[in-house]
Amino acid sequence: MSFEKISLTAKLTAYMRQFSDIPFAKEVAQAVRAEAAFDELLRTHQLVRDDLLWYAPIFEVRYKSIAQRLRASGIAQVLELASGLSLRGLAMTEADPALTYVETDLEALTAEKRALVDDLRRRQGLPAPPGLRLAAANALELPALEAAVAGLRRDQPLAIVSEGLLQYLSPQELDAVAQNVRALLEAFGGGLWLTPDFSLKDQVAPVTERQRKFRAVVAAATDRQMYDSAFENDAALRAFLARFGFEATQIFQLDEVPALVSPDVLGLPTDTLLRLRPRLKLWLVSPGG
Repeated sequence: MSFEKISLTAKLTAYMRQFSDIPFAKEVAQAVRAEAAFDELLRTHQLVRDDLLWYAPIFEVRYKSIAQRLRASGIAQVLELASGLSLRGLAMTEADPALTYVETDLEALTAEKRALVDDLRRRQGLPAPPGLRLAAANALELPALEAAVAGLRRDQPLAIVSEGLLQYLSPQELDAVAQNVRALLEAFGGGLWLTPDFSLKDQVAPVTERQRKFRAVVAAATDRQMYDSAFENDAALRAFLARFGFEATQIFQLDEVPALVSPDVLGLPTDTLLRLRPRLKLWLVSPGG
């Protein structure tokens, strides 16, 4: 996928997050002109905003549930794969100076984020958080990931986050990511892989008209179809994880987040996410015994 495609996808996510109270979400959306990118997608696909904005609470609950589980884990070293324009690392290291958070993405997007963080810090008078690191690394390439975490303590566990990545990968690419995560966790003597990205065919196959429109926009923005690596069922997913020596606990994102802001901001029905609760999962994956 080209940098232009990746950047467009990151801007779409940034646009959705700005309707929440996620730290720095509004500043990021404004800085990268996310609204202009979003409007261009609407014009290209002959859509109106309501066709896509119903998805904003899903972006909000996904981000917040991961942050909550990271805090609850007590792990003080985090590696995020394909972090896009999310500033979760900046927010979490500001709140907890003892935390080290390494955000990775492809080189061009990492350079864009570095400039964004520097500009945001200057405008808001924020000190440089000692625990935040931005590193160029492809989630499919283990040597680059190893270089990104080279300065972390190997006698302490590592938490690895992948949000909004796996559903765009082929089965072969998914294998590569799982293998890389396993190698990294082994090098650190254990830890946790946090991801909302695993998909089951029986949950993604029934497509509403709104979902169809959203997936069409995403496919055009990424040159990839979502859910090519979706698993037949939960048993197939667990067999995949076992193949790489993983065990997993499944929780629901909504159970981790006490309040959401975007439904009220956008005037969405209060039961918008409740109907989707069974689909909005978060997997806590760890090396097996």
